[in-house]
Amino acid sequence: MKIFFEQKKPGRTRQTIEPVAVEVDGCPASVGALIEATVRACVAAFNKRVASSPEDPDIDNADKVLDEQSISDLAETGRVAFGIVYDNRQADADHAVANALQCYEDGIFRMFLNGCPLGDICTPVEVMEGDCLSVVRLTLLAGRMW
Repeated sequence: MKIFFEQKKPGRTRQTIEPVAVEVDGCPASVGALIEATVRACVAAFNKRVASSPEDPDIDNADKVLDEQSISDLAETGRVAFGIVYDNRQADADHAVANALQCYEDGIFRMFLNGCPLGDICTPVEVMEGDCLSVVRLTLLAGRMW
């Protein structure tokens, strides 16, 4: 099933990151299953990028030079980068899922499905093809104690 995934940051008046299509396995029945499915899909995409990245990022990067048009296109999305992965380690999907579930329980991020807030991890959810899943990171709102 294909859903659209977008990240938002508090305090931004406009959405600078375009929604990304993510292919998840099956139909998640709960918020926890939805988190697990999206994290596993994102980890698989990251590991695929790492595997296709050259071992030495300084070699054969003549095709990675950005022209003015591509710089302005990337600036509109909020990030200008070459797309090179400098660390060739693969991510562990099980560890990433456990971390994401713990962060959701701790309130570090909130999730919205088509603009409606999702409850706790055990809350049932109906995800349809083409739904938009928004993730809002709340870490900027946390203070620091000295």
